[in-house]
Amino acid sequence: MICILALVVFGILGIFSVSYRAIAKEAFDCVFRRITLRKCTTGLDKRLKSQITGKLMKRSPKTAKFVYTYFEAISWFFTILLIASLAYSAYGAYNYVMFGNCNGQQGGFCVYDVFAGNKTEYSTCAPVAAAGDLIKPEVTNHSFFGPENAELEIIEFGCYTCEYTRKAQPAVEKILETYQGKVKFYFLDFPIPAHEKSKELAIAAECAGQQGKYWSYYARLFRLETPVADEQLYQLAEQQGLNVDAFRQCYLDRETESIVDEDIALGKYAGIYGTPTFFIGNHTHVGPLSYKDFKKIVENELNS
Repeated sequence: MICILALVVFGILGIFSVSYRAIAKEAFDCVFRRITLRKCTTGLDKRLKSQITGKLMKRSPKTAKFVYTYFEAISWFFTILLIASLAYSAYGAYNYVMFGNCNGQQGGFCVYDVFAGNKTEYSTCAPVAAAGDLIKPEVTNHSFFGPENAELEIIEFGCYTCEYTRKAQPAVEKILETYQGKVKFYFLDFPIPAHEKSKELAIAAECAGQQGKYWSYYARLFRLETPVADEQLYQLAEQQGLNVDAFRQCYLDRETESIVDEDIALGKYAGIYGTPTFFIGNHTHVGPLSYKDFKKIVENELNS
């Protein structure tokens, strides 16, 4: 199995130096033969064994003897370790693409965040997930849609750039239309750091809110293709009849960032680990809902 390790090592080195490519090619031939249950005829494994133990002999004869005796077992150990490392890295990369964190829905430190420049611990975008140990937050001094004394309160933690928050939006809008007068709806910003301009879009919506146009601007943000350019935000402000100069100043100066940060803090307190997360009365759900499923939950909560 030393040939597999040699293939990986010399294959990478061969990218930068021609001198290693012949060895990489030889290692590939050896690996291919072993996979097809044939004996390796290149002698590469024996040469590597001799070279490694020969160098060890100069430093520690006992170690060299041990390595020579158990060379095949040691090769298997490092090969399995390599495969496990590659599999774990691939799994982490998949989670990072799907959830914005290499730990998936659990969140926490992710080595990819170092390269992406993200230092926050929350960063997930959930297709469907268990509700987990979430705490329904008490929301005060926050804009809401619907009557203040509505029968049912719905709280959504969402991110404008999260594909699953976007996927949930049509059902949310239809629910608000169907149960108009019966539902009080809060949308709390929980931007995902790994997503480009996620916080900026939240700031823009709050800037629109400063001019009394939060909900119309909020709804239309979800209709824009991501990534969203600043100019598109200004155009949307103009379409909504906002004072564009005041909106631009608010956005560029990040005047409403503190409002977004308060939502994030509330989300952290609630234990939010994925967007969208819904608190529908006493029911909690993580991930997008179809209109049919959403309606069923709302009906159950209204009738309970």
